[in-house]
Amino acid sequence: MAKRKVLLIGWRPEAVAALRRLGAEVTCVLAAGDDALRAGLLDDARAIAVPDASSAESVLAGLTRYDLRPQDFDVVCSEFEFTLVTAAVLGGSRSPMTPGDALALRDKDLQKRRIRSAGIPVADTRFVVRPGDLARVPYERGVVKPLANSATRGVHAWHGEEERAELTRRLRAEDGPWLAEAWVDGAELHIDGVVRHGDVVFVSVGRYLQNVLSIRDGGVVASVVRHPGRFPGLYGRAREFAAHAMKALGHHDGVFHMEVFDQGDRLVFGECGGRIPGGSFDEMIRLQHGVDLHEEWARAVLDLEPGVAPSVAESSFGDVFLTTAPGTLRSCPSEPEVAAQEGVWYVSVRARPGDRMPDARQASCAIAGTAVVEGRDEEEAADRIRCLARWFTEESVVADA
Repeated sequence: MAKRKVLLIGWRPEAVAALRRLGAEVTCVLAAGDDALRAGLLDDARAIAVPDASSAESVLAGLTRYDLRPQDFDVVCSEFEFTLVTAAVLGGSRSPMTPGDALALRDKDLQKRRIRSAGIPVADTRFVVRPGDLARVPYERGVVKPLANSATRGVHAWHGEEERAELTRRLRAEDGPWLAEAWVDGAELHIDGVVRHGDVVFVSVGRYLQNVLSIRDGGVVASVVRHPGRFPGLYGRAREFAAHAMKALGHHDGVFHMEVFDQGDRLVFGECGGRIPGGSFDEMIRLQHGVDLHEEWARAVLDLEPGVAPSVAESSFGDVFLTTAPGTLRSCPSEPEVAAQEGVWYVSVRARPGDRMPDARQASCAIAGTAVVEGRDEEEAADRIRCLARWFTEESVVADA
């Protein structure tokens, strides 16, 4: 049987590896800045560097330079959030999703319109074109965010009229439009899973140690998996909620990362991406449940049967985003040093001396690295995560901004 030819738009080494393990022949369109990262995975003939892999114009120009067209491939796909729509537009019938469904997994306004129309609990929202429009939004407390960004980039909250007025002034220096949302109370959870032929075949439920926007006050971005053996009711609710949401969003085949608020008697929809979760959540889920989300994504792309066969660990696993103070990094703990800390199973430190470290309070992706930590139970995992995050920051040396 001939290998299936796959055009992957956007650099994701785990996606390349998973597709190749399943016998696919992979060509990747990637941003020029990612070209140095492909050593050992793709040769020159299978890597097409472009200025912007999220731009249809850039991708088509790059393909043309290699005398290629999207029609030359059996599958056109993306595992990268910012190239999801590009792959759907250029791939047409060769893409796992339509452009409209890809947009619903990216644009927060379009997404929540579908969710609301399906009767799923979700915050009230308003489309904001000009910063001054925020003054007329009818919410005493709320959040305003870009339409199609990721993490917490450009997300701002207000809890009173003075904060709203200050936020209106700040937005004048940013690019709109935006989506304004009424504030939603409740503990923030994330539901990650696999959907195949419209059926949700796997879910993992995690709870953030603090709601993610707490980074504005110096909080840590970290999560622990809610153990399915200890929370069967929650897992049943999460699977049902995810199935309803996937149907509303038209996401029939692939993986998803969804954030919800737990209000006790109900779950309230936050956001959903048709992608692998960020940080080391993929490793955390693999260690906790025995499920490889990259493998399941690749199986969906290639229209192979799902391989989900959970093997749940008795202990509890969590993920933590490791940060430093803002400024020029002089030194930080190495991967072996982090791995030697109590309970650490996986670590990735990306920051290097000389890197300019951003303010971790401004975006959840402003990090030096990530780690997955094990505990005998959820509470021990959370305690170890807090200790690790504090130790990493204290041991890092950053020059003044």
